Amino acid sequence: MKLPEVFASPANVRSVLQGTPIFNAGDDSGEMFVVQSGEVDIVIKGVVVETVGPEGFFGEISLIEDSERSADAIARTDCKLLPVNRHHFLYMVDEMPQFALHVMKGMADRLRKADKRAEV
Repeated sequence: MKLPEVFASPANVRSVLQGTPIFNAGDDSGEMFVVQSGEVDIVIKGVVVETVGPEGFFGEISLIEDSERSADAIARTDCKLLPVNRHHFLYMVDEMPQFALHVMKGMADRLRKADKRAEV
């Protein structure tokens, strides 16, 4: 699923250099990110639990819960990220039900992967 072009305008794209933290566990929320290019590692307590690539997203849980970040997000490679703030997120959930389903599917996939990691 592609985000509406209005959110993907070049003015909104954030370039992040390899190794740069995008956010840290405990930070306030405020936006989620869609990866346009590159890869981002999601790190919990020093362990990479997921690598998010192009068209993937991260940071949505803190927007949904209005809570602090639960993980670190660090650019694994040079990245171009599209930030989606709370206002845009709520607009897309309201106006594009497929977007909400896409986010829920991504969260379900992450939960399934976490369950498999816990079995080991």
